[in-house]
Amino acid sequence: MNLIKQSALLVIDMQRYFLEPGADAYLEAGPSIIPNVKKLIARFRDAGQPVIYTRHTHKKGADLGQMGRWWNNKLPMEGDSQSELIADLEPQSNETVITKTCYSAFEKTGLEQILRDKNIDTVVICGVMTHLCVETTARHAFMLDFQPVVVSDACAAQSIAHHEATLLNLAHGFAHILKTDDVKIL
Repeated sequence: MNLIKQSALLVIDMQRYFLEPGADAYLEAGPSIIPNVKKLIARFRDAGQPVIYTRHTHKKGADLGQMGRWWNNKLPMEGDSQSELIADLEPQSNETVITKTCYSAFEKTGLEQILRDKNIDTVVICGVMTHLCVETTARHAFMLDFQPVVVSDACAAQSIAHHEATLLNLAHGFAHILKTDDVKIL
C-alpha cells in the first residue's frame, strides 16, 4: 500500500486552537507532527496531487448542537484567531480549505464531491486529533468507498493512549496505517 495513485492529502484541523501553546484545546504532541505534515504537503504538491485542508470552526451565535453540548461551547469560532490554520501550513491558491462543524470532514462539507470530481480513490489523512476528527474522517471515507490511509507520525491526539488505540482500531477494519517516510505517490 506504500505506492499511492489517485490520492488526495487531507490535512485535518491544523489550527492555532490545537497547536498554539495557551490555546483552548492545545495538544502537547501537536507541534511535533508539523514537520511531517509539511513533508506530506510538499510530496503531494510535487506529485501534482490535491492537498485539502480542514478547519473546525463554528459561526458565532449558531446552534452548536451536540458538539457544543459535549465541549461546553468551548469551540473554535469563525473570526477568532484560534480558528485559523497555523502559519507554517499556508495553503496555496489552488488548494481547497474546507470549514467543518463536526468531527468528519465529509459531513455537510462537499468534500465527497470534490474528491469524486478529481477521480480520487484514496485519501491520505494527517492532522489532529487522531482519536476524533482524523478517526471519524477515516471511517466516513471508508463508508463512502474511498481507501483511507492514516499517517501515524503526522497525527496527534490528546494522549498517546488515544492515538495508539485509534490506530489499532483503524488498522483492523478501516485504514492502512503508514509513517510519513513510507508514503510514496505515483
